[in-house]
Amino acid sequence: MSLEKYLDQIVDQNIIKKILLPHKDSFPLGDFDDYNEIPLEWTKNLSIESFKNTYSKIDTFDQYVFIGMGGSISMARIASYLNSSKIFFLDNFDISRINKIQEVINKKHTAVFICSKSSNTLETKILDQILKIKTENKFYIKDGIENNQNILNTPSNTGGRFSISTHLGILPFYLAGFSLKKIVSNINKANLDCISNDKENPAIKIAAFLYSNFNQNNEEFSLSSINKNDYISDWIEQLISESTGKEESGILPIKNIDTFYPHITFTPKQDKFSRNYINIKIDYDESLFYKFQIFLYAIAIFCSLIKIQPFDQPNVESTKITTKSLIENKKINFINDLNGSKKNDLVNEIKNHNGIISLLVHSTCLNYESKENLIDLVNEISNEKKKVLIFFAPNYLHSMGQLLKGSFKNIKNIVINLHGNEDLNIPKSLYTLNTFVKYQGYSDHLELVKNERKSLYFETKYEELKKNLNRLKND
Repeated sequence: MSLEKYLDQIVDQNIIKKILLPHKDSFPLGDFDDYNEIPLEWTKNLSIESFKNTYSKIDTFDQYVFIGMGGSISMARIASYLNSSKIFFLDNFDISRINKIQEVINKKHTAVFICSKSSNTLETKILDQILKIKTENKFYIKDGIENNQNILNTPSNTGGRFSISTHLGILPFYLAGFSLKKIVSNINKANLDCISNDKENPAIKIAAFLYSNFNQNNEEFSLSSINKNDYISDWIEQLISESTGKEESGILPIKNIDTFYPHITFTPKQDKFSRNYINIKIDYDESLFYKFQIFLYAIAIFCSLIKIQPFDQPNVESTKITTKSLIENKKINFINDLNGSKKNDLVNEIKNHNGIISLLVHSTCLNYESKENLIDLVNEISNEKKKVLIFFAPNYLHSMGQLLKGSFKNIKNIVINLHGNEDLNIPKSLYTLNTFVKYQGYSDHLELVKNERKSLYFETKYEELKKNLNRLKND
């Protein structure tokens, strides 16, 4: 079936109406009990006044730090790339990064935003405990309707990865210097364009591209952006993997690896749609919100077509629950007795496996440069027979973690805990940061196995891992 026929199918079935007025023919309920619970606040138009009054009390600081995980921090990451002198973020346990952010926080005119819709994100709470933040400069972005000047309320009926039209998406860009009026205008324009049941609807075009390739068993897509460091590919990676990676179905998005097809790019060139390639025109301005909002609709349409619930994430919470259980029951001796698989086996496991391999790295000692070194090495190991991917905790647990446990059983997962020489105490806790990271890594391995995924657990050090990957590169 050609792309044109898929466009006709989406329009003939009026899928967009099924999204906006969900019922049993729209998609499965998933984790929801009723179709009235489906979170669709993100499809509503915005009023600039509801943001302007709140932000006028905040934009008096010199620098801003956003702390959070997954969809709660994804837009702040992009804003930080666009204005790195004013916007900072923290979404990992690298001790050198934590110390750097503490230096920024210590400055007199720095505001800090703790970003967690549920207020219960375990990693965010730990970072909040570790960092020393002045109460008067500390704000919380979370679900609710509390009347508190230090709390910015987000709607509970909008999921984290669909939150670009809330404070989680708009505030970091506004503080980075972008026009609030233009941001709101772009989101509202996208809403208008995307509710049209027409083949020119940009969301329908993207959904047709995804569905056409999916039906041809092209379930692996490569992603790339203008600059691999702008975090746009990361945003799309999470949206696709967490929305579609369920019920042994979905799309595997692979970013920043040698181009293969189907391919999705984000560049300043004009929009282009073909059978196995699309380019989405982006500029580093307020129009990003227009393009991102379109993608939200596109993914919802695609999930309806493949009968997947787009708005839940049933496997994201599982590692968190297991980690808390291990900690509360003090089962660290059980993990110590395991000691991981033998280090030499790591090389053989990668060398002798054809297909997709994901390295899931947990550590407190990986700075940006170290991560880039590992990414470059696994890219060089990849070839026509195998794709070696690498993901870093805790980030991947809030994006690819859903897909790795809910779809693609053919992926070989290798969970790696890297020992560090430094550690941090977690105030009001009986364990240190390194201990928590070790618990979390092993917990994710247990959850992968529980979900009948191929998973091995290793413990090593950064230099040892690098040496082993170099051996594979040179074989």
